[in-house]
Amino acid sequence: MKLQGSLAELKLPDILQLANMSQETGIIEFRNNEGVIGKVVLQDGEVIHARVGDLSGDEAVYEIAIWFDGAFRFVPLDKEYSQNIQGNLTSLLMESARRLDEWRVLSRKIPSFSYFPVVSEESDEKRTLNTAEWDILRYIDGEKNIRDIAHECGKTPFKTSKLVYGLLINSLVTLSRFPAEQKTEKEVPPLVAKLLKIKDETSKWVEAGLLEDIDKMLQDGLLRLNEDMNDKKAVIETANAVLQAVMLGMGRDASRDLAVRFKSILKGQAGS
Repeated sequence: MKLQGSLAELKLPDILQLANMSQETGIIEFRNNEGVIGKVVLQDGEVIHARVGDLSGDEAVYEIAIWFDGAFRFVPLDKEYSQNIQGNLTSLLMESARRLDEWRVLSRKIPSFSYFPVVSEESDEKRTLNTAEWDILRYIDGEKNIRDIAHECGKTPFKTSKLVYGLLINSLVTLSRFPAEQKTEKEVPPLVAKLLKIKDETSKWVEAGLLEDIDKMLQDGLLRLNEDMNDKKAVIETANAVLQAVMLGMGRDASRDLAVRFKSILKGQAGS
């Protein structure tokens, strides 16, 4: 089957459905208008492997799904590929369609992942941010584009874009096609920085099932800090609540080990 063309005319879901109907085995190579390359590997019409830059598996498929422009072509298999796709074709198509709808909204302010967030001159105004927005703000310096920031903070470019979109709406950052001439950063308040470090340590050591509840605790702590950026008690009580949750969910030893790391973070707080 000769399968090639323009992404402006045929989007990923349609391409995958055509390949599935023909039970194709091979590679669909994609290149967007910024030169980013992706590949989707098919076995008898089923997607078994995908990669775009640092992204692999389902997330790589979802990134290609939001490319509005570019080209694609079908080529024979050049080697064996291990399976890194978790979902079946139906789930991939449904999530791809959902992401594409969401990206149509985000792209009104964020044309692509190659744009550079720059801290706004208005960023000194008091704003209420959530932990995820404070977290991403740490990496914004005007020298890294959205894809670079995603790589550095361990998030996908799509998720990073959603967070940057919130900062754009709040006028905390602007977006530039090119790097800023001078490095621009927003100073994270000291107690917020401690809370974010607690979040980092927790993410490293705690089971995934506990993270959602713990993230709510961290968000509650941040809400208290938004009322008073000098509320040291808010950070201490949040840390203790997290340790209590870890003890109940993972046991006393896990809580004790994490407490040692928290102590290091909180050390010297009296002088903050």
